[in-house]
Amino acid sequence: MSQSIKQQKPKAQTAREVAEAVLFWAKKNNLFGKVPLEDAVEVVKIPFSDDGKLFVSHNVQSILRQKAINLVTFNEKEKKVTIFTNGKINKTEEKELPVSVSGFTIDYVQGGVAQVRGDPPSPEQSKAYTLHNNRYTCGSSIFPARCMGAGTLGLIVSDTNGKMFGMTNNHVAGACNHAMPGLPILAPGPLDANEDSCDPFTIGRHTKLLPINDGIPENIPVSDNCDVSIFELSNADRVTSMQGDSYDTPALCEEPLPSMVVHKVGRTTGLTKGIIVGQAAAPLPVSYHVNEYDIKKTVFFETVYVVRGWDLSPFSRPGDSGSLVVSEKADGTKIAIGLVFAGNEQRGTSFILPLPDVLKKLSLNIVSGHNV
Repeated sequence: MSQSIKQQKPKAQTAREVAEAVLFWAKKNNLFGKVPLEDAVEVVKIPFSDDGKLFVSHNVQSILRQKAINLVTFNEKEKKVTIFTNGKINKTEEKELPVSVSGFTIDYVQGGVAQVRGDPPSPEQSKAYTLHNNRYTCGSSIFPARCMGAGTLGLIVSDTNGKMFGMTNNHVAGACNHAMPGLPILAPGPLDANEDSCDPFTIGRHTKLLPINDGIPENIPVSDNCDVSIFELSNADRVTSMQGDSYDTPALCEEPLPSMVVHKVGRTTGLTKGIIVGQAAAPLPVSYHVNEYDIKKTVFFETVYVVRGWDLSPFSRPGDSGSLVVSEKADGTKIAIGLVFAGNEQRGTSFILPLPDVLKKLSLNIVSGHNV
């Protein structure tokens, strides 16, 4: 009888189901770090199957409780689940931890804490912006007037009437929910307007934003949170859809997928390369500490992808917020897939929002081939 029951026990069929089972198990056993991840974890329909019992040993729980789980992601293509921990797992501890469950690989990485920080460092390239045929490019420095800061112009978009807007993060040009309509957005941002820069100009005026509201998933609709803002361009002839001097903004937009190799052009680090490790298996808590707007809060996001920089180099740093993330199809066609909005420079990870969802929420289209 017991053997019959054992055989009927459900087994996870996807990497996402395994990741959700890991999260639920971690919540039950108090294995999370200081990040408020437990607030986002729900009861799962499919618990660990029999081989998942490897996780319930005292040694495994002890190790992961000490190291503290920050994040769990899934990758369906590689049949992989990645567990991000606060502390580094050493070689001896690695031998104690499960490396597979239900046919899915389990990987362990130090990191996983998502942060939004102001006070960006000096740009790594010679300037915080690029001019292409004397026009201001995407991937360059912008920020609202009256605020000393800098972020990145991600891309140009248009509405059904052909009106053109710049797109970036809410915490860059939307003043973390507090920008008044018509607020001037300057290029370069005030932090980068110095004796060696081009003459700062009003690239556009704040038009609309998608919110970043604090509160736990049980109390607010976290699916509404999307750290994005747009501003109507003051003079479309002064800007170009070029991403720095690297490539044009792709006309095609598709969903991000784990294992994609990606690029971005940003105000601080310029052109960088990375790979999407996975998608967060539960709403992701992001710590906001933006001195420019006197903002300190935690915001949950429903759909987030995690990027690690190529060769362990940072994919993004503060000031790159708002950068457009681009990948390539097998035939070399570039596709736009997301926006950088958070990161953890110490651990070399960046966090991106899926661009198709952003465009749908705002009823906008990508502008490509503009003044290239």
